[in-house]
Amino acid sequence: MTTTTETTTTTGVYAVYLTTATSTEAVGAVVNRVVWNGSTGWNAPTGQAAILDNDGQYPIGSIYTASSP
Repeated sequence: MTTTTETTTTTGVYAVYLTTATSTEAVGAVVNRVVWNGSTGWNAPTGQAAILDNDGQYPIGSIYTASSP
């Protein structure tokens, strides 16, 4: 899987998760899904990151645990 906080260039479906906790959501909470066609670059919003998730393993409301580098 591809995790990104930088410009995404791979076409597919992305799960967008929090990298910073909010008052109601923990780090790793999946808060959005983005279907991206690859025609331009795309960045996750500040405090969020995206992981390529064409298989739908991370629906909105689930928790994604990022791998340690």
